[in-house]
Amino acid sequence: MLRRVVPRAASLGGALTLLCAAVAIAAGRETVTETEHVHGEVVFSEAVTNPCNGESGTLTVIGNSIFHVTFFANGDESWATGTITGQATITPTNPSGVSASGHFTAWFGGAVNNKNEVEHSTNTVHLKGSDGSRVVIHGNSHTSTNASGEVTVTFEKERVTCG
Repeated sequence: MLRRVVPRAASLGGALTLLCAAVAIAAGRETVTETEHVHGEVVFSEAVTNPCNGESGTLTVIGNSIFHVTFFANGDESWATGTITGQATITPTNPSGVSASGHFTAWFGGAVNNKNEVEHSTNTVHLKGSDGSRVVIHGNSHTSTNASGEVTVTFEKERVTCG
């Protein structure tokens, strides 16, 4: 469920990265920093299965985000980071099913230079069900790539706790 938040955040960050690249080129290879704030945006809304009771429903995530990108004057180094935080809800397909609502936070970061590239993320969702149940989803991931473009380290972990 949470794996959808970071890729969508990263795609928004990617658009910001392209914007910053154009600014950096136009600026004549100066170090350029760009920050963008987005408020009250629907990050995504799609069909899911409640991880704790198996009921189908729709997960909707609405959040505020901040993206920050820096391109350095040497032209071969940059880094980006982004945070999205807000409300998450599961609306059951069956009107008598268990709904859930709560808070989520997703963070990602990446850095590129002529020797390597790293990308990492962490995210957490806390939901409380209409039946009093609690759901906590936590995920993190990391990928490191060397100067030849070979992945040297990669992992993706997700833990779901129901109670």
